[in-house]
Amino acid sequence: MKRALLLALALGGAAHAADLATPAEAMRARLADAALEVSFDPAGAATLVHEARGAWGTVRPHWQQVAPQTAAQVDRALDRAAQAAARGDEPGLARARAGAWTALLAGAQIGLETAVQAGQVQGARDWLAAREYRVASSLTRLNADATAALDSLERGTLSAAAALSAVRADTLDGYQARLNDALRDLQTSRAQDFRTLAAEQATLAAGYFALLSSAYAEQRGAKAATTLTAQFAALPGSLPQVQAALEGFRAAPLSEREAGARAAQVLRFLGLVPVEYARGVQVSGGAAIVTQQVEVHEARTFLSGAQVALSDLVPLLPDAQAARTLSRDLAALGAALSPDGLKDTVPAPAALKVRVDTLLADLRAAFPAAWQQARPDADLDVIRTQLDAVVTAAQAGDWTAAETARLDAYALLESGTEARIAVFNPDLKARLEGLIWNGTQPRGLASLIHARAGHEAFSATRAALQGTLREVGQILGTDVAPTAVATNAGIIVFREGLEAVLILAALMGSLRKGELVRLRRPMWLGAAAAGVATVATWLVMQGALGLLGRYGEKLEAVVSLIAIGVLLLIMNWFFHQVYWTDRMAAFQKTKHQLTHGGQAALRAQWIGLAVLGFTSIYREGFETVLFLQSLVLQAGAGAVLLGTAAGLSAVLGVGALVFAWQAKLPMKKLLVWTGVLIAAVLGVMVGNTVHTLQLVGWLPVHPLPLELPAGLGLWLGLHATWEGVLLQLGALAAVIGSYFAAEGLKERELAQRRAQSAQA
Repeated sequence: MKRALLLALALGGAAHAADLATPAEAMRARLADAALEVSFDPAGAATLVHEARGAWGTVRPHWQQVAPQTAAQVDRALDRAAQAAARGDEPGLARARAGAWTALLAGAQIGLETAVQAGQVQGARDWLAAREYRVASSLTRLNADATAALDSLERGTLSAAAALSAVRADTLDGYQARLNDALRDLQTSRAQDFRTLAAEQATLAAGYFALLSSAYAEQRGAKAATTLTAQFAALPGSLPQVQAALEGFRAAPLSEREAGARAAQVLRFLGLVPVEYARGVQVSGGAAIVTQQVEVHEARTFLSGAQVALSDLVPLLPDAQAARTLSRDLAALGAALSPDGLKDTVPAPAALKVRVDTLLADLRAAFPAAWQQARPDADLDVIRTQLDAVVTAAQAGDWTAAETARLDAYALLESGTEARIAVFNPDLKARLEGLIWNGTQPRGLASLIHARAGHEAFSATRAALQGTLREVGQILGTDVAPTAVATNAGIIVFREGLEAVLILAALMGSLRKGELVRLRRPMWLGAAAAGVATVATWLVMQGALGLLGRYGEKLEAVVSLIAIGVLLLIMNWFFHQVYWTDRMAAFQKTKHQLTHGGQAALRAQWIGLAVLGFTSIYREGFETVLFLQSLVLQAGAGAVLLGTAAGLSAVLGVGALVFAWQAKLPMKKLLVWTGVLIAAVLGVMVGNTVHTLQLVGWLPVHPLPLELPAGLGLWLGLHATWEGVLLQLGALAAVIGSYFAAEGLKERELAQRRAQSAQA
């Protein structure tokens, strides 16, 4: 407690932040430069070590204040570095600089924890800046849990004890990853007889373990920690003993949720390996040939991501032997796909898929059931990776690869994460779609790829996507109970089903008298076929998530265009044959058509009504199936099907009321009501179709000078673009124009009859 108060006076009370990270990194950089010079210019190396000591001296008082022992360790390591540089001792300098750096990190960790305990957020941030992260790749991004914990501590929403736990979990996780890297590099350098690298990695490993030793002692006992510390000091000769002692140890244990997220990443990343590999390898004349190195590299990247995620889970697996086997099998697959491995043998894509499928089955058998409740937020890592690949490919001028990566990212998004976004934050969903497709502020990736845009434009869009995906992650990262998932599914089904009911009610409203009743049959058959197609789509999606999602928006656009075209065609017939001619005469005319001769016209009419019934309903069904996939990933099919059943029951109930109410209406009112409803259905359909066409880049985008809530787009098809609004108005004008055209035709026919009667 006394130390915490002293730190509060030394750092926390200052009005400005202390820059501890820059001098620390400067010390590290000068020592690295000295290591490069020591064999060629010992005097120059000694000068660089002196500069490193100067950088350390600017921040040494801070370390001396909170961790005098580690400050002394840094001093001694720098002394050894100066001596090694003077005599041209390359391995000696490597050991000294590794010792100086890890001692500095140990002091920074003490300062960080002390500041957090004292509630001094700014001081904690200063120390946190001097930390070291796990090596980042396109699939393993830097953790920000410690930063988030300090932000919550500052806001008062997290206690100091809880913040300390989060900070320790984050930083120790990074240091254990660094320890594992050091031990792996030590093994490699020994095998290749790299003495200097082996010396450096041995000292780094010992220094990183010093940061973790208290956690090891808590889990394995003080005696075991002391023994292991001695074994680290004896590296590299004691490497087998060190590896055995560390087996099953994790300094910052993963929570159940974190373990589940890692498991989801392992399965998702590994599952994408054969997909990317198949795009880069072709079989010709019975032999597999690498045709696109970039796709094979993507396969290696995903495999590496799976290995990293699995390494975090290995200590937690209940079957230690199975854990070792899985790690070994993934390593063997990595060796087979490495550049050296592919020089010897290029596996056929089909054979690789069989091998990966076997590995996936083994992983699912080894992972506890709780880990396998897949989480859509885990897909965000893959989505980010694919979006990064878009920018990288664009910078290299490989526009085909950029578009492929963009479609992959959107396929995952639409088939795995969009449902909860659409339900809880439709504005966020609209913004995300715009950034991936053809948005304007900033421009969407599809638009940038089509225009072959420059680096700055892609960078601006990627920055916006990173911020948007963080918001998505906050939504998807929250735990969801099965009841909540069922409720979400019911909401989605009810919303889409209600739209389908209104479409059918509008189109069938005036086909309920006399011979016209028969014209309902093809529409009912088309709607029934759409229901069957929707179920089939569900089954396909369950078998292969993202298979149709890859082209979901384009498919939806095509279906919507067909629906609008048929609707306009039917409306023209509808107005002329039902609404605005004499009702009884129309019935007689229709009866004549149905019973005498005009089979070609009747057949075309029947097919048109069936197609209209199918396209109008299947569009809603397809969209519903896509949305429900996310919920299946969250809580399984059981909860989603339960919510779907509830939503369908509500839709059927509303549908029964609508059609029952419709049957009791007088014809005149019914005609007016269905006319208005058809106009509304057409307006919504046109608005949503225009929006979809803009997303896929088939229509230009000119935004309105005002923002509209995304809810208007969901329910009314009203989106803030000139194209959408004008075409919706045009559709309504077509409805009104049809009315006046039909009325004019009717008046002209009546005038002609009167003239003929007068002449007679």
